[in-house]
Amino acid sequence: MSALDASIVPITLTVNGRIGLTLWAPPWEDDDGEEWQGFLGDGAKILLFPSARELADFVASGAENDLSDHPAWGRVLKLTPDDLRPGGEDAYDLDDVYTWAAGEPDPVHVSSLANVVDMVGKIADCCDDGALRGLVQNTPQYAALVDDDISYQGKEGRKAWSELGDVIAETWERAISRVEQWLSWQGDFSGTDLEAETIWDRIGAEPLELVLPETIYYTVRGHLTGESGAVFLGGDDHIRVFTDVSDLAEYCRGGHDHELAKLEWWSELAGTDDDVFHPALDASYDLRTPSRRTSELVAEIIAFCGTGADQESEAQVDADTAADEWAATIDRIEPYLRLEA
Repeated sequence: MSALDASIVPITLTVNGRIGLTLWAPPWEDDDGEEWQGFLGDGAKILLFPSARELADFVASGAENDLSDHPAWGRVLKLTPDDLRPGGEDAYDLDDVYTWAAGEPDPVHVSSLANVVDMVGKIADCCDDGALRGLVQNTPQYAALVDDDISYQGKEGRKAWSELGDVIAETWERAISRVEQWLSWQGDFSGTDLEAETIWDRIGAEPLELVLPETIYYTVRGHLTGESGAVFLGGDDHIRVFTDVSDLAEYCRGGHDHELAKLEWWSELAGTDDDVFHPALDASYDLRTPSRRTSELVAEIIAFCGTGADQESEAQVDADTAADEWAATIDRIEPYLRLEA
């Protein structure tokens, strides 16, 4: 990468229950042909912020930092908080490494692990931490994972995956501890504590359970910036529903084209397990009888799907709607719930 096309990328690091935003400059060459890479730092540690707004305020302050001399820093100074929000592919969750390693060696888990281990290696290089560098770069199992020269399929592959899991169990706590000492958390991170915030909170969506007279469906509802109403998993006047949570999870992780894919953090779901997609207790809606909650949900479905000439009258249903009228309303909206096989 030359100085002319050098870039600076917003990323998140999740470490010991906290999520912080910072800037990462991938390797670039200066005018003398020397290669550099780096993070937003104060000369000693990597600076992490709890929100894009606070990161933007720091950038706008003009404070000297480790990226001030980067060829692209002038462009960064012009970025808005929205510009400084990382995409899901730029999220590095050090805490989830254990979960991924305990799962199956599918492409999602392998890729997620490789990306995090690679980023830890970059932190080791930029902070000149020999112990951390040796841990992630000189350990054969980590090196093979990052170099992408290994398959974890078949008998030998499963053995290699098991060995990688053993290495992670033995060494990852040390890796996290080494990384933590190079991080400077700027501001109040109480709102980003993972014990209080779920991945759905960050995404701005939630899985739903829809109980109908003959079946139970699962889907996802969210809210897009600039949209006044609820948005569901789907599009083109339909909502995609599933009869099994695992099928819903597989679809959401699959990179399909639907309205909720417009959510900024939606791609974070690519690295999650099926358990994440089980609806919370307060996200179950029994559509067999009218209530305030179910009538509000039905009105949202009607508004999203635009169910035609009866839309206005259907939107008036409420908790006092007669049972037969309610059943007729559910019958009319059910065709818009498109079951995925």
